[in-house]
Amino acid sequence: MAQQPKKKKLIGPHEWRMVIVLTAIAAIAGGLLALVNEVTKATIEANAKSRLRSSILIAAGLYTAEELFPAEGLPKLSAAQVDQYFKEHIQEIKADSFTYWKVYKDKIGGELMAYVIRIAGSGFQGLVAMQVALKPDLSEILGAHVVPFEIGETPGLGFRMTEEQFWSQFKGMKTEPRIEFIKFRDPNSPKASNQFDAITGATYTSTTVRDLLNQTIAKLRKIIQKEQK
Repeated sequence: MAQQPKKKKLIGPHEWRMVIVLTAIAAIAGGLLALVNEVTKATIEANAKSRLRSSILIAAGLYTAEELFPAEGLPKLSAAQVDQYFKEHIQEIKADSFTYWKVYKDKIGGELMAYVIRIAGSGFQGLVAMQVALKPDLSEILGAHVVPFEIGETPGLGFRMTEEQFWSQFKGMKTEPRIEFIKFRDPNSPKASNQFDAITGATYTSTTVRDLLNQTIAKLRKIIQKEQK
């Protein structure tokens, strides 16, 4: 009777050693990535907080974009100085899952100079966000600012909302009747006090900004009315 050929092992000792080595390398690499993430997480969050606070100062008209987000060189205020200014003049308030800021002229609790809101939502390709300062009676926008690092819209189109030409036009805009935008406006024809120029080729982004502004201002108005009762 002929002998049956021995079955070859699918995984031999050499293969097992390779599996163990690769597993160990993957575990070490994963651990290092987790460590790096943990170490940099606090720094990333601190930078994001500083950028937001700087943007609020710009929207409120306390500093210019060139001073706090210069193209070259260092900003006029350090993160520590921005934090100190907030500690003395700006109060962050959370109400009904909504965050807004009160800006005081001299010190917190003194004369109220402005409210600041943050509008944020999904645009055509990514995040649309803007900081907006309003008069204490919410009748008029005092200023606005967009942080370029945040926006995820299409370069050359929706991303143009990061340009000062776009966000600076909100200064002096009335909030009633509802804010609207105009497409393809003749530069020689005037805008209504509650209108802004849409971004050419980025109607979706412009619509998102309009809707977020109206919704967020209405939400803040309800909160303030509730507080004053």
